[in-house]
Amino acid sequence: MEKYFMGQDGFVWFTGVVEDRSDPSELGRVKVRCLGYHTESLDDLPTNDLPWAHVIHPVTDPSMQGLGNSPSFLVEGCWVVGFFLDAREKQQPIIMGTLPGIASTEADNTKGFNDPRGNDSPQVLYKGTPTYGPYPYVGEGEDDEVWNGHELNEPDTSLLGRGKKSENHTSLIDRRNNRENNDGKGIPIATKPNIKTVSDTLKTTEIAKTFEEPHPKSVDFEAYIKNNIPYSSSQYPYNHVFESESGHVMEVDDSPEAERLLRYHKTGTFEEIHPNADRVVKVVGKNYEIIADSNNVFVNGDVNLTATGNYNQLIKGDYVLEVEGNYTRKIHKNEQVKIGVPKEDDDGNLQGGGNLEEEINGNHSFNVVNSVKGAVGTTKTGTSKDFDITIGGSETRSVGGSQRTVVTTDILFASTTDEMILSANTNMSLSTALTTGVMSIKAGGTTNIGSVEAVTINYEKSLSETVGTSVTESYGSLATSISGTTAINHTGIATYQYKDAFKERIEKDHFVTKITGFTDHTATVDPARATGTTAVDAIT
Repeated sequence: MEKYFMGQDGFVWFTGVVEDRSDPSELGRVKVRCLGYHTESLDDLPTNDLPWAHVIHPVTDPSMQGLGNSPSFLVEGCWVVGFFLDAREKQQPIIMGTLPGIASTEADNTKGFNDPRGNDSPQVLYKGTPTYGPYPYVGEGEDDEVWNGHELNEPDTSLLGRGKKSENHTSLIDRRNNRENNDGKGIPIATKPNIKTVSDTLKTTEIAKTFEEPHPKSVDFEAYIKNNIPYSSSQYPYNHVFESESGHVMEVDDSPEAERLLRYHKTGTFEEIHPNADRVVKVVGKNYEIIADSNNVFVNGDVNLTATGNYNQLIKGDYVLEVEGNYTRKIHKNEQVKIGVPKEDDDGNLQGGGNLEEEINGNHSFNVVNSVKGAVGTTKTGTSKDFDITIGGSETRSVGGSQRTVVTTDILFASTTDEMILSANTNMSLSTALTTGVMSIKAGGTTNIGSVEAVTINYEKSLSETVGTSVTESYGSLATSISGTTAINHTGIATYQYKDAFKERIEKDHFVTKITGFTDHTATVDPARATGTTAVDAIT
C-alpha cells in the first residue's frame, strides 16, 4: 500500500478554465477543467462532476472570519494556473492565479473549457440567462454590447489601462457625455445685486460668472484630437485598474505627469482626483453625509454653491456667521423671517420668543418700491410694547400721499432748542374728540396768527379772554353780532376814538346809569359844548 506525504510526492501543476463558481460552501472555490487532465466532452465529464478547487489568496488577505478580500474574483471562462494537493488522484486542485490572454471567440457552452452558462446550454444546471456573462462575450448589435466596450481579439487588460484605448471604455464615454456644463453655458455662480438707489458701490449689474465639471482625467479629448496632442493619461502599464462585473471601476493611474485616482459606480456616481490635485465628486442620485461628532472644514479659497432646487438648513443649536469682508444678499422673490417661535406649554399657552438686536457702525440705506407694514406690541404676550427711536441728527420725511398718526393716550411734539413749523397747502384743523377736551396754545414770546383770506372763529359756548397787559386790534371794518347780553367791564380808563361819523341805532330802550359823586366831563370842541374842561387825547 502506497503512502503519500504532502509536499514530498511531487509537484503536479496545471492550467485550466473555470466553469463554475457557485460554491455551495461559499468559500470562493471554483470548478476547473484542467488542460491535459480533463476532456472537453461534456458528455464524458459534465461540469458538475469537476472537483472544487480552492483559491490561494495573497498574504494581504487573512482568508478567515471575513477579513481581507473575499470571495475570490474568478469568473466562468477565465484561465487559471494551479497544482494538485494530491499528486496522484488529482482531486484536490489549488488555484494560484489567473492567466490573461487574447480571446478570439465567444464562449461555446457545448464544449468544455468554456463558460457553460446560457439560454442554449446543453447542461440543465447551467441553462438560462446569467446575471453577468457568459465570458468571453460580445454583444449582438448596438443594443447588446458588452458594458465596458471590450471586444474580441484584444488583450484581456482593461481598456482603461491602455492609453488612448481608454476612450472606448463605456464608463469614460458616459462620463464625457454626462459632464455637467449646463448645455455649454456653464453652471452660474451667484452675483451681487444692483442697488444703485441706495448704494455707492453696487451701482451696476454684475455679469454672472460660471464654472463647469472638469473634463474626465483632465483631458479634453476633442481638443486632443483637434490639436494632435499626445495622449498621456492611462498609459500602459502604469494605470492599475479594477473592474467589477456590473461596471464599477477603480483606477490608480501612475502615468507620468498624469497621475490620478478614480472610484466609479456603474450608475455614473464617481470621485476622481486629477493630476493637478483637483478633486471631483459627482453623485447622480441623492447624497447623504452623516457625521456623528463635530465637523471641521477649512477652505483656503472661494466657495461656490449652486442649487437648482430648494436649500433647507435646520440648526438645533446656535448659528454663528462671521464675515470679515462684505455680506451681500440677492433674493429674486420673497424673504420671510420669523424670530422667536413660541411653543405651547402643558396648558396650551404659547410661551417663549426671541429678540432681534442689530448694531450698524455706519449708514443704513433702504428703498422699498411698494408698501411697508408693521406692528409693534400688538400681541397679548410679552412685557414692553414701546417703540423707541433716538436720532442724533436731523430727520427728514417726504410723504407722497396722506399721513395718519393715531395715538391712544398722549402725543407730544416738542422742539427743545429751535422753532416748530406746521404748514398745510390747503386746510389745517386742530380739534379734540371729546366735548370736555381742552386745547391750549401758549407761546413764551410773541404769538402771531394770520390769514390771507377771511377768518371765521366759532365758539359753541362761552369765550373767555385774559390779556396780561394791553390789546391792540386793527380792522378794515368790524361787524359784531351778539344774540345775547353784552357786558364790558373797564377797571381802568376806557377811551373810544371815532375818526369819522359815529352812528348809533337803538331799537329799544336806552339806559345810562351814572354813579353819583362823579363828574360828567365834556371837552371843549367845535362845535362848542356847554361844560367840560378836560380834553381826551387822540389815539395814535
